[in-house]
Amino acid sequence: MTNVQNDIQVNFDGLLKLGYGIIDVRYRDYEVSNENLKYIITKIDGDRDDFYPEMLKYYIGRDVKDKNVYEIWIEILKHKIQMSNTLGRDVSIKVATIDYVENGHL
Repeated sequence: MTNVQNDIQVNFDGLLKLGYGIIDVRYRDYEVSNENLKYIITKIDGDRDDFYPEMLKYYIGRDVKDKNVYEIWIEILKHKIQMSNTLGRDVSIKVATIDYVENGHL
């Protein structure tokens, strides 16, 4: 099982300054890299400060006013990997986000 607590290390500010945001993470081995986790990134066209709050709003249907939105997103990514490991298949980030919220973490 992947040690999720130590594996997810992201410099959100650096990525956002370059105009990118992490929208997902995959935990399986792929030929393109030897790393355990593969981050799925996207180019951000709009306001970078609103990217993660807007993404959370899209997934859970309500505003998240927490100032620690990066930490929340890391916890959701960790939750996704734990769910995927438990189920033996890749779980969608939307399902992981909803499960994270419904289990009282947000």
